[in-house]
Amino acid sequence: MNKVNKITVFLAIIIVSLATILLKQNIGVKENVHVVSKSEEERKDTPQNQNLKTNEQQVKPKKKEKESTSNEMITIFISGEVKEPGVVTIEGNKRLSDAIDKLGGFTSEANLNKINLAMKIEDEKHYIIPKIGEDVENTPKDIDESKSVESKSEDSKININTANIQELDELPGVGEATANKIISYRDEKGKFNNIEEIKNVNGIGDKKYEDIKEMININ
Repeated sequence: MNKVNKITVFLAIIIVSLATILLKQNIGVKENVHVVSKSEEERKDTPQNQNLKTNEQQVKPKKKEKESTSNEMITIFISGEVKEPGVVTIEGNKRLSDAIDKLGGFTSEANLNKINLAMKIEDEKHYIIPKIGEDVENTPKDIDESKSVESKSEDSKININTANIQELDELPGVGEATANKIISYRDEKGKFNNIEEIKNVNGIGDKKYEDIKEMININ
């Protein structure tokens, strides 16, 4: 083999060796490439990872929604024929009957025909539950205004010194016969000095007197 051929063979060997080395390096690079599969991406969103993300984020506090005005608490005063008269605080969307229930309900002498239990209640108002025989306006009153209502209730009482048979007959448990006895007693003895004196009339005992004492006067 001549010298030229030897050099050609030697260069060929070198080229093949270099090509082999480069090929191996390319294969190594490809082996280091990692293709992320869909399942691996889903594993990234595990509850633990999500918790980490949540902790990293600043959670903005939600603004407190303004309560409906219908649910705001209001305070009213109820007097008259309720078992526990006084001030009661209750939701503004409730009715008068709901407020009365919170005060123990009505007394046995409450005149339910003179009050609208379904009325809407108003803040800082005074409600008067009338007694049988009283004529109280069925509207809420401010504290100062309620004085005139009380005066009206006093005026609506039956004067046993001047009442006729028809007026006396309106009293609970007092019929026409008893009304005649009251007038006869008044004619014989003169005017009543106090309302309790009406118990001297035949047919009016302690129980009947208790039923009518808030409905009568002598003035």
